[in-house]
Amino acid sequence: MIKIAKRTIVTIAVSLIAVSSAHAASGNSADLLKYIPADTPYAFASTEALPADLADKLEPTIDEILQAYQSVLRHVMAEQLGKMSSEDGAADEAERLRGLMEEVLGLMSLEGIRGAGIERKSAFVFYGNGLLPVLRLELSDTDLFDAAVARIEEKAGKALSIGSAKGESYQYVEADKIKLVITTLDDHAVITVVPAQYDEAQVALALGIDTPRKNLKKSKLLRAIQKEYGFSAHLTGFVDTERLAGIFAGNRTEQDNDFFTAIGEQPPEVTDVCAAEIMVMAGIAPRIVFGYTQVSSRQFGSTVIVELRADIAEGLESIPAAVPGLGTDPGGFMSLGLSLNPMALREFYEARLDAMEADPYECDKFAELQAGVAKGREILNQPLPPVVYNFRGFVANIADIQGLDMSSGGMPESIDASILFAVENAESLIMMAALMDPQIAALNLVPDGKPVKLELTQLAVIADEVFAALSTDALSISLGDGAESNSADMLVADSAEPAPFMSMSMDSARYYSMVAEAMSKARAADDEDKMPAAIREAMSEIMILSGSMYERMSVEVHFTERGVEINGLMQLSD
Repeated sequence: MIKIAKRTIVTIAVSLIAVSSAHAASGNSADLLKYIPADTPYAFASTEALPADLADKLEPTIDEILQAYQSVLRHVMAEQLGKMSSEDGAADEAERLRGLMEEVLGLMSLEGIRGAGIERKSAFVFYGNGLLPVLRLELSDTDLFDAAVARIEEKAGKALSIGSAKGESYQYVEADKIKLVITTLDDHAVITVVPAQYDEAQVALALGIDTPRKNLKKSKLLRAIQKEYGFSAHLTGFVDTERLAGIFAGNRTEQDNDFFTAIGEQPPEVTDVCAAEIMVMAGIAPRIVFGYTQVSSRQFGSTVIVELRADIAEGLESIPAAVPGLGTDPGGFMSLGLSLNPMALREFYEARLDAMEADPYECDKFAELQAGVAKGREILNQPLPPVVYNFRGFVANIADIQGLDMSSGGMPESIDASILFAVENAESLIMMAALMDPQIAALNLVPDGKPVKLELTQLAVIADEVFAALSTDALSISLGDGAESNSADMLVADSAEPAPFMSMSMDSARYYSMVAEAMSKARAADDEDKMPAAIREAMSEIMILSGSMYERMSVEVHFTERGVEINGLMQLSD
């Protein structure tokens, strides 16, 4: 029991250190990159300090969030240890575990993190030593980190095992052929996992005692990614999907082979044909890159880019369409929109089917995918009404909403909202609907952009007024305060250029507050599974605190010549 608990707690501590260090980096820490192999399949690094005014702004709330998480874990711990104490002969062990958990929980605060030698300016890198993850972070004082580990060992009542590599000692916990290794080297904390069978030289490489001859500092790969995509050194990273696929397609390095030999397992064998086709498949999206694009005391900007093969990226670029209001933030509670050119999507899909027919997959692992070509042709041969191909997207704006109980899923008491459907030749859509419903025909909606009042008893309980307006390429419906003017304004709103595929924005504090309220009211149907009030309250507090940091958040998805780009913006509260 104590061994399992210790492994769990060390893992929690590792995760905590990784999360907390993600909010800090030193301004002169590029040397950390020399420990990262040039052929690593994944890496992300923070080697530049966040602005001091930004850190000052965030840290108090982050500390409160960590303390709220402590409350949750303490309640769970008390419940489990209470059950354990009732077992014969387990009271002493339960008490020891209680002290151990309290020591770990003590790290879940800014004071605890600083007390372990992890400062605001501690840079960090997280990367793959082959498949195996490595976290390396700067310390203000290695003795403080070692002391924190020693306190955990003391509370656990059993010391971690000691190993040595190239004259440097390290501590570890071994389980299931794997060692979790923790050590301090070169004013850094290093945490990784290695196969238990690794020899001294292999452990030395994993810990960075022997730095790789070819590394990311020399290759300047991260710097190239930053330059190409406008990322900052506050955070930049990548995942090399071709490198990962190659490990399982037979394109393994000597280090990869050593890893599989050490754990006594090998990846499934694949034929030469399958290996080649796996790499072709990986080449469709060869790499994912991500990083911060804006960092200030007012906002965070971040981007994730799934890089795509040129022909795939070019085909996707044609799919988004201009939709009035899409890609702009109207304010209010929430906005969500999507754009789509169905004919362009059909042509893209058809081109993919053509390619798979011209050069079919021969690997049995892709047999089902290849069989889907015939099914895809059947789908394309199904007749669709013209209105489907005329569709271009929608935008829904919720300016305000009152009396919504998210825990029950009921209707709100009132709502001020608008929705726009972008449709080429929108008048024909209304004419078709009028043939099926006399009430729609009686509205006399014409594509002149002028609002027409709708008498809809279904919506009367949540909105006093409902208006609709029609243009040649869009239909808008608005309800609540300002519905008449809003229905007309939506038709003439600008569309972002280039048009996004998807766009979302929202009032973060309001949204998190609503989630917190729903959590505080949550009740499980079965008393046995009911969430305890203390946990509900703590989780509700975490939601409120999270929302208090951000004023608004927005996300846009674009298809570009580079691939799929996901841009996020978090506007910070004053």
